Amino acid sequence: MNKMLNRLCALGLAALSFALLGCGTQNAANGKKIIHVGGTLDVTDSTMDPAKEWAGWFVLRCGIGETLFRLDDEMRPQPWLAERAENISPTDWRITLKDNVVFSNGEKMTAEKVAASLQRTAEINQRAAWLRGAEYTADGDVLAIRTKEPYATLVNDLCDPYAIILDVAGTEDFDQAPVATGPFTLASYEPYLSAVMTRNEHYWDGAVRADGVTYTKIPDPAALAMALESGEIDAALDLSPENAETIAASDKFTLVRTPQTRVYQLYMNFDRLTDPAVRTAIMCGVDKDIIGTQYLKGGMTAASGAFLPSTPYRAPAPLSYDLQKARALLAAAGYQDSDGDGIVEKNGVPLVIGLSIYRRLSSEAIATEMQAQLRRVGIKIEVHPHEKSTFFSSGDFDLGIYSVVTMPTGDPYAFLRDAVGSTGVANYGHYRSAAADQALTQLAVTFDPAQRIQLVNQIQQQVIDDRAMDFIGFNTMQVGMAKGVSGLLSTPSDYYQVTKDLDKE
Repeated sequence: MNKMLNRLCALGLAALSFALLGCGTQNAANGKKIIHVGGTLDVTDSTMDPAKEWAGWFVLRCGIGETLFRLDDEMRPQPWLAERAENISPTDWRITLKDNVVFSNGEKMTAEKVAASLQRTAEINQRAAWLRGAEYTADGDVLAIRTKEPYATLVNDLCDPYAIILDVAGTEDFDQAPVATGPFTLASYEPYLSAVMTRNEHYWDGAVRADGVTYTKIPDPAALAMALESGEIDAALDLSPENAETIAASDKFTLVRTPQTRVYQLYMNFDRLTDPAVRTAIMCGVDKDIIGTQYLKGGMTAASGAFLPSTPYRAPAPLSYDLQKARALLAAAGYQDSDGDGIVEKNGVPLVIGLSIYRRLSSEAIATEMQAQLRRVGIKIEVHPHEKSTFFSSGDFDLGIYSVVTMPTGDPYAFLRDAVGSTGVANYGHYRSAAADQALTQLAVTFDPAQRIQLVNQIQQQVIDDRAMDFIGFNTMQVGMAKGVSGLLSTPSDYYQVTKDLDKE
């Protein structure tokens, strides 16, 4: 009875989502081929200006914008709007552009326009600060870039969605109507909830098959699956493990499973969790394998570090699950369960820790299982869910789970700089390490691949030794599509989805 009630509620939520957002299968009436995509996460930002914060991820996913280089499935940069890149010196690069690229307004992409776009991004986005003060020289289809400091990952970082190339002079409203080069243009959007795209009639790289694409946020996982099953949407992103099993068992749908570089990162707030013994007990008290294989049914692969095990980036001596060690560490630090309630105390104060989560993918399910596991250690975990990740910036948390792509540009540097560096924009736990900072400084100017691997692994080990943060597991993206839908990508990098080949029979 309860299961039937849940399915009816899910159907109601799905129908309500489409009624409110004006989506659904109504497009068939006008004879146009519109592909409807749904997901439980935000599908747009408050702005669709790719240079602002993380908005570029949505602009790229929706097929609106493109970058000079893009990542392949092995996370290696490949030419996209550019033809090639040459490293002339530690500070000098020469990028040859493709000569047939035009923007959605019909204007040709030139080296001057690319320079203007990158300069604007550098001024707006803190993550692109490495481009500030760079000198640009345009010569036909060749753009020379001289950075202020040596920057080994320039080509990688030009894959970042913030580096989407816009026609700056041709854009009147960057927030609502960015003029880019993708197969679709933005017709309208409602912040976080929906986006409507129409075919770019000036697309430079061949025919665009669909007339349009819509993205709709359907927060409830069951409602998302029901929307796919009822035909309200053609593709469902980030299906839950349970719903993915149902979709996979049906001959009406195709299920695509993609291991991602997106990891469930556990932040330790150094302003609050000041006792290393407590931080170590938390790290030793979580059985990641059980969470991934049994609790999430393969929707997550246990992690021992920040980067996929298929990469050469791994810490030499990671911590592993050890319940007895976790209990012993707390006992040695003066924590005892004096009243027999299962929670240890010190100086009469129970060990109660808040675990804040951003409701994304499986974060809430992971937090629930961690809560149960850490109670066996003697730690009471109180889970605090949030709809947005902004709570991290305020520092109002003890522990925090955040699902983050650790190789967004195919190289670890950007993630480590932002999450581990003392002044990193994503160092929400206020971790400070002179050793890690020094290694990061070296990493930024090191071009030799073997030396870069050594430095990355050294930084990872330092983070583990300081009990600064942990990495629970890597997300497996599970995408369900109606039979006949093609051209929708699911990739390890997470932000390539809509292509010119998106189609349905």
